[in-house]
Amino acid sequence: MKKLALLTVLLLVAAVKANADDIITKTNGEQIKAKVLEVGDNTVKFMRLDNPNGPTYFLNFSEIQSIAYENGFVENYSEPAPEPQHYYAERHDISYRDIANIYNPRAYVEQFDDPYSPAGAGVASFFIPGLGQCIDGEWGRGIGIFAGHLGFSLLEATEVSLMFYSAADGSYYFRDNGLPSTSSNALFGASLCAALITSAAHFAYTIWNICDAVNVAKVKNMYFQDLRMTPNIAFTPSVGNGLHPTVGLGVSLSF
Repeated sequence: MKKLALLTVLLLVAAVKANADDIITKTNGEQIKAKVLEVGDNTVKFMRLDNPNGPTYFLNFSEIQSIAYENGFVENYSEPAPEPQHYYAERHDISYRDIANIYNPRAYVEQFDDPYSPAGAGVASFFIPGLGQCIDGEWGRGIGIFAGHLGFSLLEATEVSLMFYSAADGSYYFRDNGLPSTSSNALFGASLCAALITSAAHFAYTIWNICDAVNVAKVKNMYFQDLRMTPNIAFTPSVGNGLHPTVGLGVSLSF
């Protein structure tokens, strides 16, 4: 009975000892029973349990899949690194309304990596009002401009229809009575004037829409150009003394 109890205790001690090991799993599937001594910036320092009096070993993170520590915590090293992103990509949701009063589009200077094309936005809005603003990321603004264009078009169609109606009514009245219709002539004149005014306003609205699409692209490009600028201390040559920093700050562009 005593022998059985002693054997049970020894088995328990062996099991606890086995579970107390740190297990390093390499990327090739090899497992190493070890005692991890230190985890550095890029390497892990450890001693092998099958050679406790041996040297200290090092493994790079790139060679390690995971480390299971004696307390049960598992640290994985094989998780894929996040894909690099442009440092201002997450800021592409900036609203034109928030920066419109900060930048003057007349001061815009084009750069090869600008995210928006002013010329492309203008051409798009020429064919479909509001499309250039949508391309610039301003969907609400673009849809509102397109709705205004539809409103002008419906008003013009109504006014032209009244002109044709009044002209047809006047011709029938003249044919049947031999006299011009005063009411028909008044309606025709009012419809004609209204149609001319509406057409002029619609034309001005279309020109503004094209210019607005161009300005939106320019202003947002200027905003992202500022995000790409980093402060830099400027140096100027000095005769016989090499380079010396100047008073003030300059800027450098990152491409």
